[in-house]
Amino acid sequence: MCNNLSDLRVEDDMESWLMRLKCRRWLFAAKYNYERKHYEEALDLVQKAINVQSNPALALVRAGSCLRNLKRYDESINYIERALKIVPNYGDAHAFLSLTLSELGRNQEALESLNRAIRIKPSLVESEFWLYQLALMRAEAKHWEQALAAFTKLTELNNKYGNAWHGVGWASENLDRDSEAVPAYKRAAELIPENQVVQSNLGSVYLRLGRPKEGLEHLQRSKELLPTRALTHLNLCHAYCDLEDFDNALASILEALELDPTLKEGHQLLGFVYERLGRYEDAVKAIEAGIQIEPDNAELYSQLAQCKQELGNHVEARDAAREAVRLRPDSASAHLTLGYVLQNQGSFDEAIIAHKKSLELNPGQFEPHGNLGKIYMELGQYEKALCALLTAAGIKPDDAKLHFDLGEVYIRLGKREEALDELQALKNLHDPLAEDLAKQIDSNSV
Repeated sequence: MCNNLSDLRVEDDMESWLMRLKCRRWLFAAKYNYERKHYEEALDLVQKAINVQSNPALALVRAGSCLRNLKRYDESINYIERALKIVPNYGDAHAFLSLTLSELGRNQEALESLNRAIRIKPSLVESEFWLYQLALMRAEAKHWEQALAAFTKLTELNNKYGNAWHGVGWASENLDRDSEAVPAYKRAAELIPENQVVQSNLGSVYLRLGRPKEGLEHLQRSKELLPTRALTHLNLCHAYCDLEDFDNALASILEALELDPTLKEGHQLLGFVYERLGRYEDAVKAIEAGIQIEPDNAELYSQLAQCKQELGNHVEARDAAREAVRLRPDSASAHLTLGYVLQNQGSFDEAIIAHKKSLELNPGQFEPHGNLGKIYMELGQYEKALCALLTAAGIKPDDAKLHFDLGEVYIRLGKREEALDELQALKNLHDPLAEDLAKQIDSNSV
């Protein structure tokens, strides 16, 4: 009897050993297929192991990883959560769960899951792969300082990791540290020169830094690498506008809108370019197309108001400007445009109210002060005009038109020396308005 029991135990142990051996072979074969991106075959093999194992946590996680790569995300989460019910502190399970959550755009949950994995298994952050994932998830969750720290650590671990340098630039850019983003993006461009996103981002940063020639160079390179990206053409338009090359700007924005007719900002920028080319009717068509896409965009209505004003459509200009204010009563620029339109139509009292409201919302602007100065000049209120124009000149001291207007006010007030000072300022700026002001000073014998 004892011998029979002993024989049974030996048979059970042998059967169990053979099954474990089979499972190891299935999992090894699954890993082989997974590495070659044969995810369906890998999943079938892992599933065999799951069906016979008493503790299939590892196999469940591997199945979840296969399903993630097959874009069967809900199933992937289900398998990994089954593993976590068996082993709650399974660090790898939390880590792979974070990848699936990230694919679904559940960025905060993904970051929490990966942070949990790292607390359980701190060695994860010694891996370039997982540290990069951590940095990406922090960035996707808009935790930019933490993302920057992780990307920076990656560059310290591997100075030739191009995507990490790209990440440093990306995080720096989103922290409004464009001057720090430039060297990071440049390093990334050296390491991964064929990455069009790096070239595009570097070009955009240069534009914001007021370096359009350098921006144009990198944006053109980005276009060469991927000519079908609408956003690159839009940024090229910005670069050409900064360089006042409006013919090329027009070609770029038209190409951008051909690639993506719904491109945000596209129609507005097209309208701006047409304005600068003096093609106001075309500008109106572009802006109205933008309004069809973004009917609540106050900036488009302000832009439309200015074009309508240039075309002499005064009622439509006023209506558009008022619609901009209705949509954005807190917008200083909307009130500024309304003031400009009313001012040009001779509605000075209403224009004064609009300009003052604009200044209330944004006291640092120079345009409303300058416009108020011109209105007060029209009304013959020269002391008020002088006060407004001096304030504007204090904000923008190199504006030639302001110095000309100040000169005119001083002439009206009988202040010859002050008028001559403004004439000298215009001469220093080498502006042709100096000749006009000199004639006025002479003819008025101030």
